[in-house]
Amino acid sequence: MDIHTTLFLLTDGLTNGAVYALVGLSLVLVYTTTRVVNIAQGEYVTFGALTFASFMEGSLAPVVYVVAAGGAVCMLLDMRQARANRRSMLRPFGYYLCAGIVLAVLTALARLHPTQATQGIAALALVASLGPIIYRLTVEPKPGSSMVVLVIIGVGVSMVMHPLALLLWGADPKSVEPISVSRYALGPINIAAQSLFIMAVSFLAALALFLFFRFTLTGKALRAASVNRGGARYCGIPVVVAGRLSYFLGAALSGLSGMLLAPLVTAHYDMGFVTGLKGFVGAAMGGLVDYPLSVAGVFLVGTLESFASFFSSSFRDALVFGLVIPVMLWRNSRAQPDLDEG
Repeated sequence: MDIHTTLFLLTDGLTNGAVYALVGLSLVLVYTTTRVVNIAQGEYVTFGALTFASFMEGSLAPVVYVVAAGGAVCMLLDMRQARANRRSMLRPFGYYLCAGIVLAVLTALARLHPTQATQGIAALALVASLGPIIYRLTVEPKPGSSMVVLVIIGVGVSMVMHPLALLLWGADPKSVEPISVSRYALGPINIAAQSLFIMAVSFLAALALFLFFRFTLTGKALRAASVNRGGARYCGIPVVVAGRLSYFLGAALSGLSGMLLAPLVTAHYDMGFVTGLKGFVGAAMGGLVDYPLSVAGVFLVGTLESFASFFSSSFRDALVFGLVIPVMLWRNSRAQPDLDEG
């Protein structure tokens, strides 16, 4: 293997790692704010890619009906809860009405002014809206559940979303045009503009999340709600809103990952599961709480996958998923001294 092949594989690995980084960041975001290991996070990758592909084909994305039905159910549940607590039902009604209007306007713009920007924003908004809907219907009713129960809930959500994508879009893959077909020569390697864009978006997302949790009051409130829900509630932090917001941001990051990945591999209903697992392997290196280490982990996963494809493509996924064993052993060895001291 010469230097040109090595640099090509390294570039390809960094591109894959940038895609997985968005999924890994979404997993870390959800876990650090809700203490939920969201196994279904990879399914948002599928919905993001296929929704974007539907808009680019000039058709109405079928996820619109899912969001409308789910939002209606959540609105009725919130209005019923407000009535039981002797609060005004107009507040949840107004909240869902405003959200519905915003989504309707973005969807209309994507249909009437079909550019990649309007279609991408509409697709991202629709997929991100699935996050709080799923949180309201699955996790929010059981706030005191153990982690095992929450993991099982995540598995159940994944088992629903995966066949739902097949039902809505069918089994045929859909092609998505890249943002740019240009290629740039960087020394001895030739890299696509799409790859550079993916890396830039991944880096900016990681930086934005770091700054959000480090310096903003909302970010600090989200982390406080994950550490002690009761204490956060006594301090005036709405823990329900914190959970919904974390699921919204997590779904947005994973959906964006699918939209960026679709031009490279085509969009299909089965693409999110494997991508989500690889994002989890990388995020596990940071213990699902360390953003910089998780980003480094997913880039390592992407690079390993690229080189494994070159040497033995049939064992590519096995080698990548096999990495989770030493990672878990390493994380356990780091946590063991803390347990012994406790």
